[in-house]
Amino acid sequence: MRNMWFVQPVPAPAGELVLASGDYVLKQRLLPSGLAELREASQVRGTPLAAGTQLVEVTSQAGAIFCMPAVPKQKLIGASFQPCLVDDDRDGDFDGWFNAISETKGLLTIAGKRPRKLKPLSATPYASVDPNTLRADCFVGSERRNFFNIYSLESFMIAFGCGPQADRLTAPVNFKSSEMPKEVSVLGARFTALGEAEGKMRVRVSEAMPYQPFGVVKTTTYRFY
Repeated sequence: MRNMWFVQPVPAPAGELVLASGDYVLKQRLLPSGLAELREASQVRGTPLAAGTQLVEVTSQAGAIFCMPAVPKQKLIGASFQPCLVDDDRDGDFDGWFNAISETKGLLTIAGKRPRKLKPLSATPYASVDPNTLRADCFVGSERRNFFNIYSLESFMIAFGCGPQADRLTAPVNFKSSEMPKEVSVLGARFTALGEAEGKMRVRVSEAMPYQPFGVVKTTTYRFY
């Protein structure tokens, strides 16, 4: 099972942008592959879910799966509450659920095998709705990250998240300050870093990110000494 997000295209901003560290060159909306809304109120592990609650699609060959889009803060001990509701026979009623763990803290990222044994849930009707109606403010963007420019390197990172929560890919786009003006490409977007003065960078965007799928895969590297 895996969920997928899609970048929503926007026009490139006109003129020059002036960016401090932590500002975004581009910040575009992410929408899920599918979206569902509860038609009636329900309750999962003592937590009430109101009618109209939205859940994000997780694609799977084993029934329809929809999960809460907000990623809870990770606990030091025990798993956080990230419920995914399951409609095994795809008849429009959720009839079980399991607790998932998002692979990223900023944006719902579900991957792996669905648990075989589901926790019971009283039949809860839902309806598939247009993903454009997603109320959560989910995004992906190119962020300038130069809080401590010790080595005269300019850095941009791919940031993603929902609402105030954000996460970043670990590999930034770097270039030397002396290379400006410098054209940069990130996820299909193109922009030119024109110059920097007093910690602020002037940037001109040629193209915003096009419509495309967006997902994050976490890997672990082991080194033996």
